[in-house]
Amino acid sequence: MERDISLVGLEDQKHRLDRLKNEKGRLGRLVNEARRSGGTGDHWISEFRDVSQEIKRLQKLIKKQVNGAEVEKKWAPETIAPPPAITEKPLDKPVSVKPCVGDMLIAADEYVGQHPGAAVWHRPLISSFIKQTYGHKARYLCAVTECGKLVGILPVVRLNSRLFGNFMVSMPFFNYGGVLADNADIAHQLIYAADQWRREEGAKHLELRFLQDNKLGLPQRTDKVTFWLPLPDQSDALWNSFKPKLRAQIRRGNRDLSSLSIGGSELLDEFYKVFSVNMRDLGTPVYSRAFFRNLLAGLDGQAWLVVARIGGRAAGCAFLTGYRERMEIPWASTLRKQSHTGINMIMYWKILEFAIEHKFKIFDFGRCTENAGTYRFKEQWGGQPIALHWDYVLPTGERLPELNPDNPKFRLLIAAWRKLPVWAANLLGPRIVRVLP
Repeated sequence: MERDISLVGLEDQKHRLDRLKNEKGRLGRLVNEARRSGGTGDHWISEFRDVSQEIKRLQKLIKKQVNGAEVEKKWAPETIAPPPAITEKPLDKPVSVKPCVGDMLIAADEYVGQHPGAAVWHRPLISSFIKQTYGHKARYLCAVTECGKLVGILPVVRLNSRLFGNFMVSMPFFNYGGVLADNADIAHQLIYAADQWRREEGAKHLELRFLQDNKLGLPQRTDKVTFWLPLPDQSDALWNSFKPKLRAQIRRGNRDLSSLSIGGSELLDEFYKVFSVNMRDLGTPVYSRAFFRNLLAGLDGQAWLVVARIGGRAAGCAFLTGYRERMEIPWASTLRKQSHTGINMIMYWKILEFAIEHKFKIFDFGRCTENAGTYRFKEQWGGQPIALHWDYVLPTGERLPELNPDNPKFRLLIAAWRKLPVWAANLLGPRIVRVLP
């Protein structure tokens, strides 16, 4: 990776300063040894003074360069607002809501492709992927005018199990879903149609995973956040915007890294080996290999696997998606036994370079809980925290569901899961996670 000449010179001077400090310590020890032996150590004292003077000179020079660099205007990420899922386009024609089928799905994909609030998970192919992979019931609802113009969509998936109950989500397994509509009236019609299906299926609730607060008047949960980082045109600008501590951590990780690959299904075995071990260590049921294989195939050209290696062996992994101007990292893992290394830091930096190289404008770090360890990890990259707004359609008197790891009744299960052999967790996990949202 190319660097600005002044930056390279500054880094070289810092490395030289570190070497001189080590040399000063060595000379000090030689002086002390000479004096204990009855000598004067004059030769070592003279060298000690010369090195001390050079250290002071370098420190002043580095300080001057740093101060001078701070005066220059650097690139910095701008504050961004989530685009609207529900716009304000006027519509004076009646609208009907019905499940999308046949050629209407092509029109729906085109609608998602031009809607400002869309995520890749709104695409019809994701609903198809879930049905084909897990056999869940799903409806892709479309709002259409009398003349056949599509003005809104809502993908909904039903999850039903004895363990967790019967409920609906838009969209399960992923961070985003919910309505995309030309205006609020259309959005309410789509939600009403989804709620009618919920009643027919006897489902307890409907969960709508919005990035935005759409003021729908529904019960809402906002305990999860994501981080969005606007990206510059060149990776050097992003590098120079980082704090010195972050750059040092990345450089440390680069020393640990033996190789890193970004590709497709050819990396699936390495990816899954790291991912499944990390999920077991977290006490979380793991998705099957088929889940990732089918998702890669469905998102052909819009999804990548990342594998980072130490000593030639996979130690870190990630799953990336790219849609329009935004790259998202919905899953990432590193082996716990490698937590003392900087492998996660260098892996994320290489991913950010990859995003910039492919002309993405925003990097989405994925959801986390506020003030958790993952929150602090994502925050250090300079991204902007954005609250997620998950709305719920509930029967009268029902409380918000508590299907999350923070629920106290799941703590014993999580602790027990962490003690399973990996082979057992990999056997049982996919059967459980298929009905978890």
